[in-house]
Amino acid sequence: MKTTITTTVLIALLFMSSVAISATNHSSIQKNAKEGVRREIIRNISCPEFIEENSPVNQVKAVVEVDSKGKVKVDEINSANPQLKAYVINQLENMTVKSTGESQKFVLVINFQVG
Repeated sequence: MKTTITTTVLIALLFMSSVAISATNHSSIQKNAKEGVRREIIRNISCPEFIEENSPVNQVKAVVEVDSKGKVKVDEINSANPQLKAYVINQLENMTVKSTGESQKFVLVINFQVG
C-alpha cells in the first residue's frame, strides 16, 4: 500500500513538472515570435526625410495588433511629432509581416534617428 501511494505521488510530480516545462517552452516560443515580428516591423519602417535632427520628439509609441495573416493594425499611437505620428500610422496600416499563425498584440516603440 505504501509503495502504491509513493508511486502515485512520483507519477503526479513527474506529470506536473512536464506540464510546467511544456508551458514554459510555449511561453518562450510566443515571446520569441512577438520579438521577431517587432523587429521585422521596425526594420521595415525607414526614417522619413522630414526628420532632420535627432530629438526626443522622434519617438513613437504604439499598441499594434498583427492578425493571423500578418496584417498590422494600429490600436493606439502616441508621438510628440504629429507629422511623424501620421507617417508611422500610414506605414503600419499598409504593412504585412510574416504570419505567426495567431493574432498578436503588443507595444511597439520606435526611435527615429538621423544617420
